[in-house]
Amino acid sequence: MWVVGGAASDASASVTYWYGDVWSSSNGSSWTQATASAPFGGRYGSQVLSYNGLLWMIGGNQTNALKNDVWSSPDGANWTQVLVNQPGGTATHFSPREDFGAIVFNGAMWVIGGWSGTTKNDVWTSTDGITWTQVATTGGLTGRWGFMMTVYNNRLWIMGGATGGPNPTGGHSDVWSSPDGAAWTMVSNLNNFGNLFYSQATVLNNQILLTAGEEFTWGPRDYLKSSSDGITWAFGDPMFPSRFYHLGLNFNNQTWVIGGMNNITTRTYYNDVWHSP
Repeated sequence: MWVVGGAASDASASVTYWYGDVWSSSNGSSWTQATASAPFGGRYGSQVLSYNGLLWMIGGNQTNALKNDVWSSPDGANWTQVLVNQPGGTATHFSPREDFGAIVFNGAMWVIGGWSGTTKNDVWTSTDGITWTQVATTGGLTGRWGFMMTVYNNRLWIMGGATGGPNPTGGHSDVWSSPDGAAWTMVSNLNNFGNLFYSQATVLNNQILLTAGEEFTWGPRDYLKSSSDGITWAFGDPMFPSRFYHLGLNFNNQTWVIGGMNNITTRTYYNDVWHSP
């Protein structure tokens, strides 16, 4: 498991520190620092993928500047910039953004939506991290950031997310899926989990699992919600304190929840680690 970068803020929610460190663990209890200061610099709202035997760092927010650069590493310590930051983006390079979705699907890396000065709903894919192809989409997937995304039953799934920005003015409780990243179908528009964002989606026991998150106008949650079809969702017993903006991942056939923050009374950052049975 890898933890890369992040941020800390003051009581007013203004970010005061951007982390550029890289850590790894094989058991969640003992962590090894690969580097204290990666060359891509401190950032949050970025995404890290494992693809073709490499780690990939993509985009994010660095000292309040949105980025669309791409870096790769074989070991978490040595990083190579494969795509430089390009303000505004190009025909083969998505625009700078944060809180977007990134995932490996059908043998390629995908970047979807996020906040780029506006709320985005664009879809991009690449097999080398250098040349990105914008996918023409159908079905009406709406713009959002801080949403949940996973691969399940050979399809891409997107759930929830926030609108407006850079602070949310609304949220989503819908579920979308796609077999190819181009044709999107709204699976459900029910109030499945509230207007939830900054949650995490994984797959466990042949079901989509959502962990924690921030519910618009309500605050941090300790949710565990699962579904086998994206329509009917069941509550599970929470195992950890309420939080959002955490890391959620699958490792060793378990779902892991790492870190995050809580702002119910005071702004608290976590560095705890939890996993499913």
